[in-house]
Amino acid sequence: MAKKRIAVLFGGASADHAASLHTAYSVLSAMPKEIEPLAIGITRAGRWLFYPGSYENIKDGSWEQDSDCCSCVISPDMTNKGVIKIISDGESTIYRVDAVFPVLHGKYGEDGRVQGLCKLAGLPIIGNDFQAAALCNDRRIMNLILCDSGLDVINNVTLHRSEINDIHSAVKKITDKLTFPIYTAPTSCSASVGACRADNESELEEAIKASFSHHPYIIAESALSGREITCAVLEKKHHDEKVTVGELVKLSDETDKRSANIASTSELVVPAQLGDSELDSIRKTARAAFSALSCKCFARVDMVLGNDGKVYVRRVRSIPGLDRQSIFTRLVTDSGFTYEDMIRLLITSVVELD
Repeated sequence: MAKKRIAVLFGGASADHAASLHTAYSVLSAMPKEIEPLAIGITRAGRWLFYPGSYENIKDGSWEQDSDCCSCVISPDMTNKGVIKIISDGESTIYRVDAVFPVLHGKYGEDGRVQGLCKLAGLPIIGNDFQAAALCNDRRIMNLILCDSGLDVINNVTLHRSEINDIHSAVKKITDKLTFPIYTAPTSCSASVGACRADNESELEEAIKASFSHHPYIIAESALSGREITCAVLEKKHHDEKVTVGELVKLSDETDKRSANIASTSELVVPAQLGDSELDSIRKTARAAFSALSCKCFARVDMVLGNDGKVYVRRVRSIPGLDRQSIFTRLVTDSGFTYEDMIRLLITSVVELD
């Protein structure tokens, strides 16, 4: 039987470009033998390139200098169902593909735009579609949907950029509802971009301005006392009991004023030392969040197990890191799967293999 052809999109015009390169190297190197991968790289400038070279060169970014790279695009024509490779002399070739596997992170990767292009082209996505990606990417909308579904979220306030014209009112709007320390971040950027911590009103003013420099909407949250928990969710519900739940344990009480991304200052403990009833509640919450946001294939759900015993959803990541050392990967591989098993699981949720 002919191999299935999958286009792996990597790189991207975002601050998370380098992280995507590491994910792409790992994913491409672990493709099942039944797959013919097409490596499609997107430069920081946003240029799409067909890359036929060694996967080793993807890690350090030198793939872009490969003389065999050439321009390419996903054809929006549903009858093509593929990637158009454009040769320097103007000639083009269409490579029909069975699915697209985006391993892009941050802006233009996790916000639904690429997924929408694939939908327009009639190409299946290994991962979440444009609707789920957009919902997960916008924390303002995500929180509304999760609350409407009966799930607990961290107490928050959202602001529009127009409110910065009266900064004192903006600060009061937040402090009337939240207590310090307060974390601010753009509603639709990756976790570390524009994220700030404030311990007083003066710092909060600066944090608001810094977060607004990246997006027209920002979200402010209070610190919540409890344990930071993370869980991988896979398409098949029967995997839930098998996949390990992890805990992100702070290495230090010192927090960077310009980073609310706990993963960068924490150690992942797998498995989390929790009781059976707590694990059951966490898994059910993660699955409920996955379903409420119309997720497909896989996602990573970050939560807080509050000191009050409730499970609060912090964030749902529609394209978590998938390199061999990523949090998502460690959660799955600690559950008895090999890395290659995990990649096959993700692919076969969309593409049938022998």
